[in-house]
Amino acid sequence: MPTLRFATGLPQGLRFAEETKSDADRPLRGVHPLSPDKALDDGQVRHHLVVVRRCDPRLGERDRLNRFLARLTATGAAALAIALPPGTETQPSVRAAARHHGMPLLTVGDDPPTWFQLHSAIVDEYHARTLRTATLHRQLLEQIHHLGGPEGIQRLVTWLAGFAGAQVAVVPPLGSTCTVAPAGAGLLLDPAREKVAQLSSAGQGWASLELADLDPTPGTADLQIRLFRIGAARPAPVLAVGAPAFSPDTNIAIARTLDLLAVQTAAEAAARGNERLRRAEESVRQAILQLLMTGNVTEAQRTARCLIPGILDVDECQVFILKSRRTERTSVIQDCLEAVGSATIVSACPAFSDQVVVIAPGPSTEYEAMDGLTAVVRAAPHRYLGASTTRQLADTAQAYGDASRALVVAQRTSTRIHQYTADVQLAHILDERADTWAHARLAPLLGLPESRREQLLATLRLGLDFTPAAAARILGTHRNTVARRLSAAAGLLEADLQDIIQRAVLGLALELGTRVERAPALHEPTGIAQVLDTDEVRCWAREFLEPLSRGRRHLIDTLSAWIEANTHIETTAAALDLNPATVRSHLRQAQNLIQRRLVSGSTADEDLDLPGAHDVVLALAVLPEMPIRL
Repeated sequence: MPTLRFATGLPQGLRFAEETKSDADRPLRGVHPLSPDKALDDGQVRHHLVVVRRCDPRLGERDRLNRFLARLTATGAAALAIALPPGTETQPSVRAAARHHGMPLLTVGDDPPTWFQLHSAIVDEYHARTLRTATLHRQLLEQIHHLGGPEGIQRLVTWLAGFAGAQVAVVPPLGSTCTVAPAGAGLLLDPAREKVAQLSSAGQGWASLELADLDPTPGTADLQIRLFRIGAARPAPVLAVGAPAFSPDTNIAIARTLDLLAVQTAAEAAARGNERLRRAEESVRQAILQLLMTGNVTEAQRTARCLIPGILDVDECQVFILKSRRTERTSVIQDCLEAVGSATIVSACPAFSDQVVVIAPGPSTEYEAMDGLTAVVRAAPHRYLGASTTRQLADTAQAYGDASRALVVAQRTSTRIHQYTADVQLAHILDERADTWAHARLAPLLGLPESRREQLLATLRLGLDFTPAAAARILGTHRNTVARRLSAAAGLLEADLQDIIQRAVLGLALELGTRVERAPALHEPTGIAQVLDTDEVRCWAREFLEPLSRGRRHLIDTLSAWIEANTHIETTAAALDLNPATVRSHLRQAQNLIQRRLVSGSTADEDLDLPGAHDVVLALAVLPEMPIRL
């Protein structure tokens, strides 16, 4: 809206009889001439300049003058103008009364056409400003649509710089990178660094500072520089605007931009807070997974209570592994959380960057978890799901292995979902002699102090299934630390962890689990060959290898040669006079049939140390017709 300052700048000769700064900024919409015989109309004079002649009787008598001025004030008139003939002045009594009522007093020529010209100029300016305000609001609405986005502040700064023809910069707190427009606008901050810091830490909602007393930098000498505090945070971002002059439209644009910047910065702060919370929850979930994978059930339960009270206060669990593209794992985790997060532990797999692990505690959540995760898999064609059978919570690592085997099958089926079919585990059919053997085999570790014993046992269990780098990610420690622990365990056990047969034997000893740790020495120590020399074990081996015996003798031959070559593809190929690609093809066929991972199918699989080969080694070794011996 135009102001009295605008009207006094027009050529029609309107002047202040007595001027104050606040009077000049009063809004003005037009001119309203008032003849002596015309009463004051309340609805027509608001924000108008009321013009009366010097001889108007309402200006003569003191009481009548006061009533007139009081009425002007009550009706919202912008000011009173006295039309004076040339060479005359406003009466002192009128000036004093106007001051008393706070009514701005001006003078204008005693020529009615001049009043109408003045009115037309004010109305034209009012309409022009209304149009500019509508344009401003339309552009601001466009900016509102982008609030909360990653480029929100840059868009607002660029828009304000273009609209006002100014140099604009937003200085975030704590010394972060400034957002400027145009590119060189950051120069206007150089003379104002100290003032920016003061304003950022001030307790005011917002404020502005004139920096005329500062030494300008090149490119800013002709600019007025103003600073505005954004929002009420402490410290707060600061908006710096440099322009040759600040028009009313520029001031309005700055005020509205400050409002939007406050919303944008608050949204960004909330987004950062949410991201910190998400990462913290993600770390807690991963810590729970790592604790369960290493057998620390009590610690996992205690940690889980901070996330979802009571979620792990169960005896059993089922493990799911969902594989997707690495680039979308964060969004897949969010999908899993939305689908089943309230009843399960959802975590990024610490070992593989393309996998998500979901632990469904207790039988009551397993069907819900399978249904929810199935929907997540169906949402994209490159997602696969492997599910374990139900296991004891203390056997989460074994359940993870089951789910991993199921994932191998899922990647080669049209449904892209597979649940591990529980087969008879070798450790389950061994008698007490196996406990005695395992106890003797692991005795150098079991005799260590508890903290060191649990540390080496947990690392060894993972080290037999994963590379040191992957095991380190699961344990949350450095790969060199894992390598040192594995070396220490191997030294105590006098085992060569590079030999697949010795790895399989150690894996069996560890798979006996708590039976090993509490087994009394009821039998004389015996060797592994004697422990496995039973009809039940040979029956287990034949059933395990049975899928490979149906016209697929070449697969068993390849597996035997592969084990004898310590799982080296090239050595196996040379021994069988085959191409290495053919050996790999045979291994892939075999792993699909026996549900054991035998060969890497992707870059991510290279972190697995072929744990599926352990059962193959033991099954081949117990059959007399096979060449493998322990």
